[in-house]
Amino acid sequence: MQQTSVAAVIISYQSDERLFRGLEALTTQVGRIIVVDNDSGDQVTDKLREAAEAHDNKIKLVLNDENVGLAAAQNQGIRLALEEGADWVLLLDDDSVPDAGMVAALLAAHASHPAPDRIGLVAPRLHDAEGTLKARAYISKHAFDFRPVRFGPGDVLDNVAFVIASGSLVKAEVFREVGMMREDFFVDYIDFDFAFRMKRFGWGLVAVGDAGLEHRLGEFEQKRLLGRDFRFNSHSGFRRYYIYRNRMRVWWAHGFRLPAFFAFEAASILIDLAKLILLEDDKLEKLGGIGRGVMHAVLGRDVRPAA
Repeated sequence: MQQTSVAAVIISYQSDERLFRGLEALTTQVGRIIVVDNDSGDQVTDKLREAAEAHDNKIKLVLNDENVGLAAAQNQGIRLALEEGADWVLLLDDDSVPDAGMVAALLAAHASHPAPDRIGLVAPRLHDAEGTLKARAYISKHAFDFRPVRFGPGDVLDNVAFVIASGSLVKAEVFREVGMMREDFFVDYIDFDFAFRMKRFGWGLVAVGDAGLEHRLGEFEQKRLLGRDFRFNSHSGFRRYYIYRNRMRVWWAHGFRLPAFFAFEAASILIDLAKLILLEDDKLEKLGGIGRGVMHAVLGRDVRPAA
């Protein structure tokens, strides 16, 4: 499979220099780049226009007048990629920078898989500049199996339960069979829902150690507590609203088919709450976001909080 058959879809919102580093890294790795910008302002959009002109219109821009949400913007880009005949769609956030050869390594891992016809998604190994992001894949061979596995260069992991969207290289036919991203999620847990739907349709996911992606989950912080230094990533109350609201929606939609997922989620919640209470600032605002998210999930409400 040629890299020219790959269209990258990048979602931009109030982006920084990592967006443009990512664009530079991608121009030699894919056939087409589609940037969907969620109203980042004139400074970002002017730089995006300059980048598009500098690369002979290899970069296509979709400029939204408002923040329509991550999922809706992803769907805009995916539909364009499919209309233009892409065989693969590479999903990226604006804070993700592909390593050299990432796309080639993903395609090579797919081509060498024993059953490539039913592998619908290949994902890279994530890393970050601060060293807080550990390369893990979550493996599930059956409903009562859900476990993290560390991996590195040279490793290819099968039976992956889910991956984050950024860096995911997805077959075009997966979208036609499984459907698009859930726009009512707006942001967060979109990738969980999509991966679990893929599994229900019989599609496999693979994680590839030789494909690297620089990425950041949340805002990087450093704090000192009880004589120890802690380095971690955090999320605002706005983001935690969507994380907790949407994680409950994912539980109800998919959790009972994968009971072991509940144990993973329980541990994730305990770690998140402990980190918030012990280390993070703006505790009441963030706890309020969590509470509203849970309440709105229970009530079935779709309310967009102020960012």
